[in-house]
Amino acid sequence: MMLFPSTFLYTCLFYLVESSHFRGGIISWKPTENNQIELNYRVAFRASSGHTCDANTIRNGSLLSGEGSLQCVKGCSDTITTMSYYCTDFSATEDWTSGTNSVKYNLSASSNNLFTFGFSSCCWIPLVEGGSDWRMRTTANLTVRQDTGKINSSPISAMQPVVRFSYGCDYTLKIPVSDDDGDVVKCRWSKLTPTDECGGVCETLSGSYLDESSCVLSYNATRSMGWYAVALQIEDFQKSADRAPLSSVSLQFLIVVTNSSASCESRPVLPPNIITDGSIHHISDYKIFNESIIARSGAATLRITAIDTVSPIGMIKSEIFPYGTSGREWFVTVTWEPMKTQIGTHLFCYTAVDNLGQTSDQTCATLVVDGEVADDVSTDTPEPDNLIVLNPECNAFKTPQKVHTKCIEATTGDPKLFYLATSCSSNFVQCTELGTGYIMRCAPGTEWCQHFLTCVHVGSCKTEG
Repeated sequence: MMLFPSTFLYTCLFYLVESSHFRGGIISWKPTENNQIELNYRVAFRASSGHTCDANTIRNGSLLSGEGSLQCVKGCSDTITTMSYYCTDFSATEDWTSGTNSVKYNLSASSNNLFTFGFSSCCWIPLVEGGSDWRMRTTANLTVRQDTGKINSSPISAMQPVVRFSYGCDYTLKIPVSDDDGDVVKCRWSKLTPTDECGGVCETLSGSYLDESSCVLSYNATRSMGWYAVALQIEDFQKSADRAPLSSVSLQFLIVVTNSSASCESRPVLPPNIITDGSIHHISDYKIFNESIIARSGAATLRITAIDTVSPIGMIKSEIFPYGTSGREWFVTVTWEPMKTQIGTHLFCYTAVDNLGQTSDQTCATLVVDGEVADDVSTDTPEPDNLIVLNPECNAFKTPQKVHTKCIEATTGDPKLFYLATSCSSNFVQCTELGTGYIMRCAPGTEWCQHFLTCVHVGSCKTEG
């Protein structure tokens, strides 16, 4: 059921020239001021094809050249932008680089109010099914909604460019979705008819099942090994019973099925982290968000080699370090200081990878940049010298510059110290010899004891002898 007196229909279709380098992407949009929309896109490319990215690229905010262009090909004839992007994530093992960018587009008058933004190609990476050509389409109704009094915003989603499955195992893949308007969000397969949304990669994961209401994809990896494309449309509805979506967002990624000598039960797992699946974290612009992500190997003989992420622009991920004494846990720390231009909703996802290439389920959280100054530890109170002060949520440093100094002092002293106390009893800081400090959490029911340099049961820390 449509609630609009007239319809402005925008179809986003994205073009690539060298599609064998492409590893997936998404195109979404939201309205801005002055009769503009903001088109947001995330793309991933084969890193060895010239899309080189590392931690310094992300830290420096370097703009990388993409492939192809985003074009308006119906209702207007503009080339909106080349597909340049800010690198946010990369994987040396999977040979991909991923990043995002956005562009504002001025809406022009048209007799039929029909616009088409273009993206298509002739082929993808060699696939088990389909792949002769493919396309991405994103549609949007830009009329002011009667229920909210505002123009609709499309839903957003995020996926790793490459999802790895082991042959013979069952998988349940949750597609993360978020919608600023609070609409009902559903997922469906992209279709070849009546409008070509996906070219040669329409429904090319035979034998899979997509629960459209929950956006959960189930698959038993017992067919052919190799590469598969997944082409989905993420759609928002005012009510569950509505048949006509308010907008339809294209999401595409790759699944690779490989042989593994390990059992299906030996996949990595993600212990409880602060950033849990479906959690929502509110952040003020220019305030530091700092969290650690812990992953555990699925067997004592395996180890975690990477924690791959889908991040917003500017988020920094540390190297991977061992965690605790079990020999089966590793962690990375992510740090983000969002800018005022990033006010709004962002999805952040992560997946653990072990030395056999097995992956954990993907965990995704919503990061909301509010643009308001959050309450913090009072700057009028001198910071104690013997510990590092965290904010009230215990997830960021009050004075990050002090952490570097304290870590350098600790790791170059005699004896060397790599662990420091914080103002939160359940947290401590792990230092590197380069002066980088990472916020770590003690297990539930324990607290940090600087005397023993470990976490102990609450109330059992002794300061003498």
